[in-house]
Amino acid sequence: MVDRAIEFASKAHEGQFRKGTKRPYIVHPIEVGDIVASMTRDEEVISAAILHDTIEDCRGITREMLAEEFTPRVACMVAQESEDKSLTWIERKGATIRRLKDADREIQMIGLADKLSNMRDINRDYPVVGEELWNRFRMKDKDTIGWYYKGVRDALVKDFAGIPAFEEYCSLVKKNFG
Repeated sequence: MVDRAIEFASKAHEGQFRKGTKRPYIVHPIEVGDIVASMTRDEEVISAAILHDTIEDCRGITREMLAEEFTPRVACMVAQESEDKSLTWIERKGATIRRLKDADREIQMIGLADKLSNMRDINRDYPVVGEELWNRFRMKDKDTIGWYYKGVRDALVKDFAGIPAFEEYCSLVKKNFG
């Protein structure tokens, strides 16, 4: 199932790149899957992690399509990770923080892995690009972006303290946002 998820996500994200870079977008969902695989052996959760941005960011991909191609559980997890793009950035990110705090552990793992992958990108690119990095994001203000990543940290600390992926996440948030 994981191999099928990689193939599906690769096709769905074809031609997409990470914000402000020439890095193919598929690198991100594969990394998210790898991070989740460090926390669980559940192939449905790992597959959902790899597919986590397909409904939100890929034309024509629906929850129903993922349920048919994979399983209803995979589709449900991906749908729970998808943001409502009709909301403002602050509304979406606030909803994500609130949702992660009480979500099922599988959803929390995917959310943590997604944000850890993003923080690894920020940590890699910030020393090279400097303050210009923040212009890649819809919300171009470093402090507001930091609010979001700190909010995710605070939402997950009770359930993930001591877990290596979470500890790495906390370290990168502190290093880049104080």
